[in-house]
Amino acid sequence: MTSPGYVILDPGPELRPMPDVDWRADMIDYRQHEAYRELASGVDLSTRLKAGAIFTAGMAKLLLKRAIRYEMIPFDVRADRSAAGRLRFAGAALRNMTAGAMRKRHARAGVAAAGARLDQHGVMVLNVPAQQVEALEQVSRTQFDALAARRGKSNGQRKFEESRGQASRVAEGELFSQIESLLKESGVMAASDAYLGRPARLIDVNPQINDVSDSFWRDIFPDINADQLPATAYCHRDASGGDLKAIIYLSDVGERNGPFSYVLGSNRMRISKLDDLICEANDSNGLGATDPQARRLFAALPARLRQKGAFGNDLTPDAAISADINAGLWAIQAAKGSIVLFDTKGIHRGGMVVEGERRVITCVIG
Repeated sequence: MTSPGYVILDPGPELRPMPDVDWRADMIDYRQHEAYRELASGVDLSTRLKAGAIFTAGMAKLLLKRAIRYEMIPFDVRADRSAAGRLRFAGAALRNMTAGAMRKRHARAGVAAAGARLDQHGVMVLNVPAQQVEALEQVSRTQFDALAARRGKSNGQRKFEESRGQASRVAEGELFSQIESLLKESGVMAASDAYLGRPARLIDVNPQINDVSDSFWRDIFPDINADQLPATAYCHRDASGGDLKAIIYLSDVGERNGPFSYVLGSNRMRISKLDDLICEANDSNGLGATDPQARRLFAALPARLRQKGAFGNDLTPDAAISADINAGLWAIQAAKGSIVLFDTKGIHRGGMVVEGERRVITCVIG
């Protein structure tokens, strides 16, 4: 239940939630796609073998990660390379493997309003009281200062990972405690419990800074002179095990400050486990990228394996799903202190900052 002072926000009436649709392996015809068709023509055997080897290795690694529920293992355990740390990792992996089904999502009768919104749309948004925001800013300042210093050494051609920090529960216990208290009091954890069908917990905390110098979302098809980005640019489904994420805005976010966007109802898209794994494998092994070499290798895969979770860059305006995405894409403009909780398997994209700076804390909940 949401405590007093937390206000739930609703999407505008002009948005149309995505209808229940099935993911199709041939949703994008890469044989006819401008950025792929020439690369795919006359692919030699060695390129096909190389692409197949990369895919096979990536899928094997992914299957292991899914078996041990890798994303549910906290960062401080994943990152500890000491002998004791490796034993902790093995213990966590073994517990995850024997813990039963990773996700049992179902709607519950009488679920709180926030949880009902999450089930209906795949996303819920609420505002946080000012005193809670101030306390979180104070405890996260060290993390953001370190991240800003690191970004300052970049030449502006940053990859996504360069804009995001990674807090450790061991080193930043106060930050984790503050966020856990906030998520519980706001009703976010109760909504997550109901949505996942099991007790949820805070796994990872990632401070993030974005500004106009970030180029990762613009640098698609660098060898092609495109007049403009597709309307679905950077839209994707996460290559993860089906967790939730909560994004806490620590700056006011307007239309030009990089609002996080989510396609309402896209959490209900039906996709087979195999197709989902294929998409995740290509996103994880590098074949889902849009530079010429990645596209050449991707195009060399058998047609059945040419699928991505990061598919928004490849969608053409005439694709049927493009209209559904654009009709339901909620660009979440909200005040400092807002929390956005969402299903990572729904279609979404991070903020594309064209003015000012955006500061957020992204939390993994599983």
